[in-house]
Amino acid sequence: MRKTRFTLLAVSVVCMMGTPSFAQKSKDTLRYPIDDAESTLDRYVAPGSFANQWEPAIFDNLIGFDPKSGKFTPQLVKSWTQPDSLTYEIELRDDVKFHNGEKFDADDVVYTLNYLIDPKVKLRYKPSWTWIKSIEKLSPHKVRINAKEPNPDGLMWLAFGTPMYPDELHGGLADKQAFGPRPVGTGPYRITKLDKNTGVIAEKYTGFVAGPMKPAPQIGKIVAEPISDVGSLVANLLTDQVDLAVNLPMDQALSLRDSGRFDITLSPPRLGYIYMQFPTAAWSLAKPLADVRVRTAIAKAVDRKILLQAVYGPLAEGLMSTEGLCSKEQLGCGYTKMVPDYDPAGARKLLTEAGYPNGFEISISGYRDNTAHMTAISGMLREVGIKASVKIHHSTQRLKMIQEGKVEIGYYGWSGGNMFTVSPQVVRHLQAGEYEDPEFVKLVDPIFTTMDDAERRKLAARAFDRLHDMAYTYPMITNREIFVHTKEVGIRAPNDLRPMIISPAEFVWK
Repeated sequence: MRKTRFTLLAVSVVCMMGTPSFAQKSKDTLRYPIDDAESTLDRYVAPGSFANQWEPAIFDNLIGFDPKSGKFTPQLVKSWTQPDSLTYEIELRDDVKFHNGEKFDADDVVYTLNYLIDPKVKLRYKPSWTWIKSIEKLSPHKVRINAKEPNPDGLMWLAFGTPMYPDELHGGLADKQAFGPRPVGTGPYRITKLDKNTGVIAEKYTGFVAGPMKPAPQIGKIVAEPISDVGSLVANLLTDQVDLAVNLPMDQALSLRDSGRFDITLSPPRLGYIYMQFPTAAWSLAKPLADVRVRTAIAKAVDRKILLQAVYGPLAEGLMSTEGLCSKEQLGCGYTKMVPDYDPAGARKLLTEAGYPNGFEISISGYRDNTAHMTAISGMLREVGIKASVKIHHSTQRLKMIQEGKVEIGYYGWSGGNMFTVSPQVVRHLQAGEYEDPEFVKLVDPIFTTMDDAERRKLAARAFDRLHDMAYTYPMITNREIFVHTKEVGIRAPNDLRPMIISPAEFVWK
């Protein structure tokens, strides 16, 4: 409450002083505060949200993917063919250079992929490339990738999560950890400073070669300094020290908008979402949850429209609740069963049938960022007689708590896999060991080997529909970021679906 009053007072003071000129557009510099910076940018050895956010700005993958058409598109390649299910022949662009001036060619592709599949190289997500058997250089700008076995996600891995590295620079490092602090890619921006304490400075790379899904950058320079304190962030906005802020509390965001100096914008739609789950390890103690009728009743008790309003305020208008655990724009995604409609009377009926007419006590576990969501759900459950408490824990504790049966109802946000294929969702929801169900083994395995997309969608639908029928987990609402920004700042293609959190390269001047 004190922060809200401070914000309202500060906005009033600034308004009385008049609206200052926004000089940073004229300087072509976006001042972009971030929660935390890291001292390295190398998604292979240091994966995580920081790498996910900055990688698309600094690096390029071989190909892209257009979710509107469901087709792959060129990026670092001119074209590609797949003579058979085990062979990919790729013609590379001959007009691309890395930030350090090194020409991009077949040697870089062969080197990068050989580095990833080298048994001696230990990487967290190494299974992403173990489908590759070998890589051949056919000419200075042509390569052949040989697969061990048919893989429906082979091209998708080349489109997401496999940035190309310069062979001469990266290959010459005895310690590959030295690359991340001074990363060199072919992407739209080049890093000129990367420091855990003081942040990131990135400048537009004039040699960037745009692709169908990756247009040329518009903003000349991005200065991203860590500012994690909400009060400091608001103060910096009000004194014209930064151009935008991400995920401020809604009351403060509205106060800033009402000052007339700022706008509020939702990030583009993305694959990520927030879901509710009922891990089976907790059922021995939380006995009501062992009954599928109880789990279904809890889902029926949640009004997801109200939940959207609680999270996004006036920005919730027009937003749709998430209906599936994958997006139909993802290759291989399929489901036929939807989240139960809000039906408190039906929820109470199911609870009575299950032997809990007066409800019971239960807990909802999740991360601090989602406290408001879980509190709202707790209130909805009370309307049907369930007394739900909210328990907050760190993301690093989630898996252990689930395994130990300490998560009765889980409420978590997820990236959605960051790729336009169903495989990450299958791994996340069906292979994470959170539900003891032997049926999943025979339902899941064919999804990873079936090449025909239509057939694969049918297989995925059987697996995800079982999650629904057994009431193991349900998607709740979309997971979008809220930007408060000056009127000079915009987002490229704000209504187009994105695979992940928005990259700094996505911002434009209005």
